[in-house]
Amino acid sequence: MRGREIKLIDEIERGALDSGVSLADTLRKCVALGGQTRSAELRDWASRELNGYGPDDELPAWRTVAAQILMDGMNARYRVKRQQISAFDLPDFAREHVKEEVPLRGGVGELEAALRHADGGLVCLGIPGGSTMVKYINRKMNNPFQAVERIYWGVSEASILGVLDRTRTALTALVAELRDGMPDDADKPSAEAANQAVQFVVTGKRHRVTINNAQASGDATSSVGQAQEQEPEPPGWKRWARVSGIIALILTGIGTVAGVLQYLAG
Repeated sequence: MRGREIKLIDEIERGALDSGVSLADTLRKCVALGGQTRSAELRDWASRELNGYGPDDELPAWRTVAAQILMDGMNARYRVKRQQISAFDLPDFAREHVKEEVPLRGGVGELEAALRHADGGLVCLGIPGGSTMVKYINRKMNNPFQAVERIYWGVSEASILGVLDRTRTALTALVAELRDGMPDDADKPSAEAANQAVQFVVTGKRHRVTINNAQASGDATSSVGQAQEQEPEPPGWKRWARVSGIIALILTGIGTVAGVLQYLAG
């Protein structure tokens, strides 16, 4: 069994170090290793990187990137495309939820697909509730010569590439932690060692400490991570696009969007 376990770790390390190897395939091997070691932390993290993070899941810090708030629209004279709207143009209560940054919750496959559709170095991402916002803005303006077509985020291609690169780097660091926590005669990393390695690499909530790693030949001691919790970072915005919030945002911010179109028509 030792040969099978170590080989899988070797494959994960090779995949993490080689940018020509599919990141998704390497993460799937992490899911398998999490099952073999009975590490829920390893299995769950790799699964979230593959399938995406839910609205209540804590994101790794590197998955929140800078973004522009953009608008497409038209007036009697021009068609407006990728017109930037500052977050400071939004009402105070909206700034808490709509910022010039985006939490990238999609799986690595989704991020790679977004890169393939990048236009001019920019990846366009929808704001939750954006279509409802556009509908209400146009209804409130009630002007056949002015219309907002879309409001969305624009993220640079380099930022998404950086997220994928950081994920690959995290895989490399994770393997290094697992190896460092495995005695030479161990059959496989313990679940505790794997769990704490994920916490140390992904969340940064652990510092090194000595733990016991049970083996067939007896107990061995290995250094992995210390359960020294830091205060979790406050969660990002969640589900801001509820209907009532959208309507309030639209009614308050219509003057700003209409003003942009009026300015361009002038």
